[in-house]
Amino acid sequence: MHTDDVLLPTYREHGALMWRGVSFVEMFLAWSGDERGNAYSGPREDFPPAIPIATQATQAAGVAAAMMLRGQKRCAVCVLGDGATSKGDFYKAMNLAGVWQLPLVFVINNNRWAISVPIEQQTACETLAQKAIAGGFDGEQVDGNDIVAVRHAVGEAVERARAGGGPGLVEALTYRLSDHTTADDATRYRPDHEVSAAWPNDPLARIRAYIAGAGWWAKADEEALITDTRETIARAVESYLATPPQPPTAIFDWLYETLPASLARQRAMVEGE
Repeated sequence: MHTDDVLLPTYREHGALMWRGVSFVEMFLAWSGDERGNAYSGPREDFPPAIPIATQATQAAGVAAAMMLRGQKRCAVCVLGDGATSKGDFYKAMNLAGVWQLPLVFVINNNRWAISVPIEQQTACETLAQKAIAGGFDGEQVDGNDIVAVRHAVGEAVERARAGGGPGLVEALTYRLSDHTTADDATRYRPDHEVSAAWPNDPLARIRAYIAGAGWWAKADEEALITDTRETIARAVESYLATPPQPPTAIFDWLYETLPASLARQRAMVEGE
């Protein structure tokens, strides 16, 4: 992605957000419920992580349509999980993207589980990539545990969209190694042998082995990175905890251009208190 492209992520794209310039402090603020954390200092037009499933797909179509109407050589990149491809929002967005030939790329993180629902019970399609056929554009399936392959496939789709070649879809095959959330216990519905078989394909272990084998990485490099990262996170935590809270009146300030009279009275009451 280019810096002027727009990312519409889910709640699992922390790595992509950091790569695009979102700070740890901004993430801490956003996840604590402080919307100031979504006013990114880096990619100003990137969207906040979508918590509802697949709602960012139709938003991405709107963003891409705006880019096209303005004659901009830009692209919207919408990241979804496999479960989101079962939602109507996804199909509506694909249909519009195909009809209008929008500069929009869908990236599906297929980790094979939509919470406790396996991919086999979500769809009868052999692949999620082939769902792009219904939209009238190309879909590609890649090894989602191969960082180089994902970078190449998404990069080509983005460049094609930016150049006016229309939308694209990339299905990245991976596996959810952990529980869905901290409130989930995946052992209730997932066999242990399936999880054990997936661990050797951990993308972090694979990229580490690749760059170490090429002579670009050593144990000392990793230890230095871990130390530096811990220090960076500790400083970010301190900065986040020291951030003054917003005044109660802030809840009125960002929803309307002109505050309705009823809410203006309520704001005055809160401010008076």
